[in-house]
Amino acid sequence: MEEIDRISQLPEDVLIRILSLVPSKEVARAKLVSKSWQNLFEFLPSFTFEFLLPRSPSHEDGTEDTSSFINGIDSALKLHKRFTLDRLQLNLDLDLIGSGSRSVIDSWIDAALGRKVKQLDLCFQCHNAGYYFLPFEVFGGRTITDLRLEECRFEICGDIDLPALRKLCLRRIRCENQAIQKLISSCPLIHDLKTSFCSGMQRLHVSELVNLRRLSVSRCYALESIEIDAPSLQYLEYHHGSLQCDLLLITPCEFLRELILYDRFITEDLFQNLLSGFPNLELLKINDTRLKWIEISHRRLKRLDLTLGNLEAEGILKIDTPNLQSLTYYGCRMPLISVISSLNTSSLQEVNINFINSDDYRHFSILHSKEFFEMMKHCTDIKLTLHIKSKRELIIPKRLRPILSPPVYDIKHLHLLVYNCSRYQFMIDRLFWMSHPQILSFSRGTKPGFLKVLYNKLRNKEESPKCCISCTTKCWQHYLEDVQIDGDESRAEIDRIITATELSNIVMKCVVRFKLKWRS
Repeated sequence: MEEIDRISQLPEDVLIRILSLVPSKEVARAKLVSKSWQNLFEFLPSFTFEFLLPRSPSHEDGTEDTSSFINGIDSALKLHKRFTLDRLQLNLDLDLIGSGSRSVIDSWIDAALGRKVKQLDLCFQCHNAGYYFLPFEVFGGRTITDLRLEECRFEICGDIDLPALRKLCLRRIRCENQAIQKLISSCPLIHDLKTSFCSGMQRLHVSELVNLRRLSVSRCYALESIEIDAPSLQYLEYHHGSLQCDLLLITPCEFLRELILYDRFITEDLFQNLLSGFPNLELLKINDTRLKWIEISHRRLKRLDLTLGNLEAEGILKIDTPNLQSLTYYGCRMPLISVISSLNTSSLQEVNINFINSDDYRHFSILHSKEFFEMMKHCTDIKLTLHIKSKRELIIPKRLRPILSPPVYDIKHLHLLVYNCSRYQFMIDRLFWMSHPQILSFSRGTKPGFLKVLYNKLRNKEESPKCCISCTTKCWQHYLEDVQIDGDESRAEIDRIITATELSNIVMKCVVRFKLKWRS
């Protein structure tokens, strides 16, 4: 029975839309398969050309591969019958395409400009060939709304005329600071500006950009100062370079909602000045800071992501955020005492604590952890990521058990990721000494061996255990009334782990959930 070509029966505008989402190289191949697609190729609204793969083994000098690639782009642009081009994306390895082909690249860009291209995405890789020098005509593209430049050089030798530009991304650009500054200041309607790894950038002055909504400055290693005068700014992201960089707000950013800081050089005064300039901030991410005192006082903040190293975790952390809904922490040590003493948790819904790369868990003490759980018990979701190697830090000494307070009840959902922990049974006992969650779930990265031990301990629990007869506060086995695996997917995953003869090659495929019922 002859197969029906249903794709070719689709309306032309639908086919063109489908082909526009496919890399141009694959579209060119599709022309050879379907006759009805041959003409459609000439009406595509956008082109994406990549030449990054190693040379074919059958063409050691790469001349035939390079020639066919160049001829393919030439043909596509010459035969293109639309008066306008929505997007041209070039992702080229200049070592492969050859230095003699740079004039050809110029002609491709010129052809796109002639068709009033809207999005121009030019990405070059140059390990040995040297940086591509961008033709100045690009800065006269009056229809360009989105311009992305990577690993190239340019000079500003005249007036810039980019009246439609809305998004500008500069990555690994080699040019003078003055050229970058003139480009930015000549495009007053930009609403999204990104710069990263621009080695020549020493000072960035963002002013008179009344429509700027998003600003991202990342790893410009020579950067010494950033001045921001953007009253409509809503998103600010900064990743430090090699030098201390002064962040100066010329005017407060009343509309800023998200602030992301990766700045090891930031001072306490500068940090406080930044926060005071963003009165409506809702999301704050802090990473790689060396501050000894971190005070975050903000009434509108809803989400806080904090990453601290060994030195910072020893410092003082004070949080006064009455409307905080989500708290995420990554670090080797958890400053639980400072967090608990200052954190207002009345609005908190989700807590995600990640202990990483640490063998010292003395800070994860029963008393502090219980206090932490007690304050967080109203949250709908508590997540812990635990990386523990030391058996000593997990065992609850017998002399302490008679005086321990009861575990924290009413924990709605405790979500765990446990890895690199060789003493699973002690880990389980310690968790249940601290809290009795209603739902206990485990991320896919959790070691299957831990789940197997947990399942066996829960299933084989004694009905009337005699382990804590003399203790006022008894262990979890005296309080656990019922255990259910929550959902068919969790049940299938547990069965796969339990029946496996060798766990070293087993990887969890899904989240596993247990429903626990506790006696009061």
